Amino acid sequence: MNREDRLEASPHGGTPESVSIREAEPAEWEWYLRIYDKQMAAGIKLPLHTDSLLPAGFMPYWLKKNGKVIGGAALSGSAIRDLFTIPPHQVDHRFILAVVEAIRETEAGGGTRTIRAYEVFADQEDAYMRAGFFPAPHRHRWMQRPTAEYDSHGNGGSAFQSVEIQHEGGERRLVLEREIGLFLFKHAWHEEGSKLEEASFADVLSKLRLDAAHMTEETTTASSLLYDTSTRALIGVCIIGMLAGCPTIQELTVMKAYRGRGLATQMVQKALTMLKKQGLPLLRIRAMHGHPHESLCFQLGFMPGPLFISTMTMYG
Repeated sequence: MNREDRLEASPHGGTPESVSIREAEPAEWEWYLRIYDKQMAAGIKLPLHTDSLLPAGFMPYWLKKNGKVIGGAALSGSAIRDLFTIPPHQVDHRFILAVVEAIRETEAGGGTRTIRAYEVFADQEDAYMRAGFFPAPHRHRWMQRPTAEYDSHGNGGSAFQSVEIQHEGGERRLVLEREIGLFLFKHAWHEEGSKLEEASFADVLSKLRLDAAHMTEETTTASSLLYDTSTRALIGVCIIGMLAGCPTIQELTVMKAYRGRGLATQMVQKALTMLKKQGLPLLRIRAMHGHPHESLCFQLGFMPGPLFISTMTMYG
């Protein structure tokens, strides 16, 4: 979004009070976000060693009423995220509609009719729906815990193998990309409600390449492949990436026939151990509500953050 844009939108719903959107200085805006964002207030999603909390393509803006700052949001040409208000003000559909109108009036918005909102918390869901947004079917939450060392990470029937990265055509790729991709395609992506049920194998490979781009030397060491020692079959995958300066579980899957044996627990424990040994203090995961990952990580001491809807969409 063009930083020179000055945005103003009229309120909806017949109130005489005006709502305006003004660009913000990123450093000051991010201090407000650290205080008023629900995940950060709960100690969830605290980036380490990063210059900015904003994803690429988003710019910070203040929400003002009668000239007074009452909140803020991060905006792009067709999306909203990190919408927060300062007490006693609350998010309502009029504010959301004002933000949507402001996006559509900008050069970056280009008159776009479809607007998406990311990571919408439960207490804002009704306001977004009243403004005309439709929610994605599943809810998620960030979960995190301090890293720690565990005594062992395997048993006689399985063996860990390190994940390796290679450079190909200027891109970082997993050495066993196709083997890992096929495993995830069969055992993770096409399970009902767990990933993209309609995803193609090409979609899985594309996601793996994105995962590889976010892997550092430390997170590669913490990642693992698990093999059956008798059949030599790949039976488990745990990929750790570095997102917003924090080690994050990107993929965690065990072959169906081997579930219930604690193998996923062992892979996460190995990740926690290797990260601890390398001086990285935190591991987190973006877990779908009700998915086995949520229960597994809770049993391993991960602190759950507030639930959110990953995406809500307003169609033109």
